[in-house]
Amino acid sequence: MDTGRSLSVQYNNEMKAVGPVLPIRWTKFLCILTGLYAVAVAAYIFVETGNPSGSRDFHQFWYAGNFIIQGHDPYDAYFAGDKPTLPIHYLDGVTTDQYPVGQPNLEIIPSNTPLMLLLLTPFSFFSWSVAKWLMLIVNLVSMLITGWLVLCRIPFAGIKLARIDEVLLFLIYFDLSATRIAIENGQTTLLVFLLMLITILYAERSWQIAGSALGIALSKYSLSLPIFLIFLYKKNVKVLLLAIAAQALGVLGLAAIGKTSPVTVAQENVRLLFQLFDQPGLHLARFFEIFTDNKLLTEIPVLLMTLLVFVPLFLWLRGRTSTTTAAQDVIDFHVLTILFIWTMLVAYHRLYDTLILMFFIVLVFKGLSADIWKLKVRDRVGLLAFMAVTPLILILPARIVDKVLPDYYGTISDAVTTILFLIMLSISMLLLRRFLQNMQTETTQQRTESHDIRNDPHRDTRPRWANNS
Repeated sequence: MDTGRSLSVQYNNEMKAVGPVLPIRWTKFLCILTGLYAVAVAAYIFVETGNPSGSRDFHQFWYAGNFIIQGHDPYDAYFAGDKPTLPIHYLDGVTTDQYPVGQPNLEIIPSNTPLMLLLLTPFSFFSWSVAKWLMLIVNLVSMLITGWLVLCRIPFAGIKLARIDEVLLFLIYFDLSATRIAIENGQTTLLVFLLMLITILYAERSWQIAGSALGIALSKYSLSLPIFLIFLYKKNVKVLLLAIAAQALGVLGLAAIGKTSPVTVAQENVRLLFQLFDQPGLHLARFFEIFTDNKLLTEIPVLLMTLLVFVPLFLWLRGRTSTTTAAQDVIDFHVLTILFIWTMLVAYHRLYDTLILMFFIVLVFKGLSADIWKLKVRDRVGLLAFMAVTPLILILPARIVDKVLPDYYGTISDAVTTILFLIMLSISMLLLRRFLQNMQTETTQQRTESHDIRNDPHRDTRPRWANNS
């Protein structure tokens, strides 16, 4: 494509596939490396799922489902330390007639809201050894669909990456430690991410589908918060109200099943929120606990960072001129990327949630391929260098790096990931600012040219047909 054309011209025409961002030989070599690693990752996931510790996070939903099937509130059961009633007969023919029902050393904290617990309850009709393999299938399918949607379906001015770049980015997405852990642990992250993407894609087509998808996605509110904020900014009231209603329906449904009050269920979720937020993770506040035990003081850096993100966003987006639909899609993609990274830093998250950085990777590749930021050669090389280092750090398992760098796994690896996200947040902000400035500059130039033509005393005012006579 002709990158010399103005943005307004580019975004008023259907854009064709662009060439590879990197030299084709490099891209092929990287595809081979990431492809070989993907085979190892796939094998590892299947082996780990078969182990007693496999699907450790999904266990909490399966265990909670046992209480729901028996007509009990799983949150109350968790806080009270209750156990399911025996015997339990599963659909696959297995009968559990002695304790423990739950598997030893696996998660039992019901960390999502009632709606997600209710939707995952059907897995609890099967024994644990069957249920975890069913969840593995769900997560693998979710991974395939989310990777395709981010690469090919989420609007970005019609820019389509070269096929070899799509293959490379998809392999990187699968190879990320975050994606591997989400699948291996049976996390709901991929399922929620899929629902978030469905919300975006159906926002203009069907508010019912978008609202329902967002409603379920809000079951993991720490991850889906950016989508809620985007729809709040766009004043899409129907989608938001339906999403809130879906969550409320989940609370009412669980209260009815557990024969308790909806207020009680809501209070249990609030109590759980504070318990989860106090756990180790990637969120910024955790690393300031080194300096103080005061929880409020640790939130001050988080508040400052939030102001540094939202105040500029508000000023930039408020002051922009009218844009085409395609250009608005590019702006929205920038904003979503920024909000995704922001929520990683302000809310409780573990490494498996960081798979949504796929948005940042796609943003950089599509932006560079179409030269939407018109970066200088030095800046372009610097951005590519960062893109070479960051995925590598986030792909290599921290436990393996720990063998080379002792004590790396844990606090240090989490801190490195947090620092990388801070850098990605800064880069995303700068790229959005650059894009908006380029659009403003070209709009000004077009107005100036139009004004000069209208005021040219020597311009030919005759109609075109007269020039041919």
